[in-house]
Amino acid sequence: MFKPSLIRRLRLGAFLVLLGLASPALAERLSFDHRLVPALKAVFDSGNGEMIDFNGSNPSYVTDVIAVRGRSARDWDEALVIIARAPGKKVRTAGDWLEELRSDAKRRCSSDLKVIEQSEGTFVFERQAQKCPGSYPRNALYLVVQGKSSLFLLAVLSRDDLSEASRAEWLALFRSAQLK
Repeated sequence: MFKPSLIRRLRLGAFLVLLGLASPALAERLSFDHRLVPALKAVFDSGNGEMIDFNGSNPSYVTDVIAVRGRSARDWDEALVIIARAPGKKVRTAGDWLEELRSDAKRRCSSDLKVIEQSEGTFVFERQAQKCPGSYPRNALYLVVQGKSSLFLLAVLSRDDLSEASRAEWLALFRSAQLK
């Protein structure tokens, strides 16, 4: 019989393998230091499979949802969403994806996206709104990275306000992200 700590490590290892496979072309992957956000690390350490939802049904658009606050990956108050997608006709670059997200945000909620940091093929931006209809998250931080053959997104979605400390942790996690 496996010890609980070994099972947690195996689950985390399986998640990291799935994240590596999340690249549509399997040629590259985005890695980051999840330990920089204690609440995210706690989710992985807990071994609670209800908090993570992996959807690899479309190899050109692979998603992971990790609930950081809430009951599950389907019923969350704060979540990390990871997307790996193949460039397409409408979204070929990180800038195209930024514009797609900007358009979607304007359509769904009275808000705008503000770029915080930008470098070649990489954008860090945020969306803040006072009120959004339904369950659309009021606040979000995004990292979009353009690789050679894939696009990657890390999005922190919150249905309420992110504290300054939490925001700083997520931005540190974004800065730790590397294409491999």
